[in-house]
Amino acid sequence: MSTLSVTAQISTDDPPEVAFDRFAAGGLLGLECTALVVGAAVSVSLPGDGSGVAGMPITLLGHVASVQWGKSVAIVHHQPWRGRLKVRFFADGGGSRVVVESSLDQDGVSWLAHKRGFDPPEPLRHDRHRIGLLVSKSGSAAVFAQATESLAQLAVDEINDGGGIGGVAVELIIGDDASDSLAGVSAANRLSRSGCRVIFACVTSATFNAAASMLQGTGVLLVHTVLNEGGRPSPGIVRLGERPLAQVRAGVPALMADTGASRWFFVGHRYSWSFGAHWAARRVVAENHGSVLGDVYLPLGTNDFGATIATIEGSGAELILSSLVGHDEVVFEQQCDQHGLRNRTRTFALVLDEATQQLIGESAAEGVWASFTYFQGAVDTYRGLEDRYRQAAMGPLPPMSSLSATTYEAIKTYGQIASMTPDLDRDELRRSLIDAASSTTNGLHRPILLAESRRGQLRTR
Repeated sequence: MSTLSVTAQISTDDPPEVAFDRFAAGGLLGLECTALVVGAAVSVSLPGDGSGVAGMPITLLGHVASVQWGKSVAIVHHQPWRGRLKVRFFADGGGSRVVVESSLDQDGVSWLAHKRGFDPPEPLRHDRHRIGLLVSKSGSAAVFAQATESLAQLAVDEINDGGGIGGVAVELIIGDDASDSLAGVSAANRLSRSGCRVIFACVTSATFNAAASMLQGTGVLLVHTVLNEGGRPSPGIVRLGERPLAQVRAGVPALMADTGASRWFFVGHRYSWSFGAHWAARRVVAENHGSVLGDVYLPLGTNDFGATIATIEGSGAELILSSLVGHDEVVFEQQCDQHGLRNRTRTFALVLDEATQQLIGESAAEGVWASFTYFQGAVDTYRGLEDRYRQAAMGPLPPMSSLSATTYEAIKTYGQIASMTPDLDRDELRRSLIDAASSTTNGLHRPILLAESRRGQLRTR
């Protein structure tokens, strides 16, 4: 696929070596990286151009590909599109010129066009069976969604290798909710207008619920593929993924027994996911004779947890339950470590997947517990999928996680159902997906595993 190259320049009064040090410390381009070394997970922000959504910074998530200290850094990024970013430092009089060069393929061009409000549906094609993927390619939740698009496309490729659906090739259409429910409604609407009769959603519950309301009456089936708090049944939706009650039943008693501690403090987001998760956690803490000394609900996109950490310290809590997602979870765990809270408490994080853990960093994530139905390298039945994922990719990869694996499984299950009976209506398809999810012979139904972050890896206990 052909690529474009876009170059921008930043001038600074600092000489190149000082400007480079500022960049490495996060003072330029919003770099977030625990160690600027090859292979390290990294986040970098490019300035937007314009006002409103179009003017917001573009955050690239990826891995460091090369470093020439004081001169240049190359980053291979996975989100919001796949590409390569090079940052170079040149002397310019008494200061320096920072040259930023980014590659753009067709996916990148399309993503930027959608970001600027140019958002038409894809022209309908009768020779394609279209399914949608609603995913957080940008915004706070993009951290946990990095591998999702790649695994979704792998599932589609495997369906097509088996003959497609009813002899028609499956085509995956992507929508980015930008970790925002209103943007998610717009993206889901575009997917529906593009002819997607099924949309798989790897997004927050805030986006899922908003998209479900918008899609009522359209005939589209919306499938929540990742962990969620559940909710009332509805003809137009299917909720897969882990439930917080199962997660906390696995983790809360085990962490209390491991530490001998019983006093909890909960930290989450101000929407339905955390409300449901904290309700479930309160129930399980009480069943195990513990106490909850307080909880805090914060907006998605919070970057300063100083006041929350002070409140936790003042409460006397020994244990922390975090239902924060994505970048918020990254910042919270890093700041807990910086404030010394990691040495005085233990944390159980409900949305700590492998990609989030990488960005937090080895030291700041040390000792944090997580619970999912899948951890990379821990489930023998997924060795083949892990191998296929590595083989299908070019360059450094974001790690697989339960969030991306469940999306792969949901699409593959849909392909198997639709291939056997291509003419199923929405209600029949919904029942078939729910039945498949509850079957012990299907990968969608798996036991909860516990893992602890140790020396940079989530290791099952």
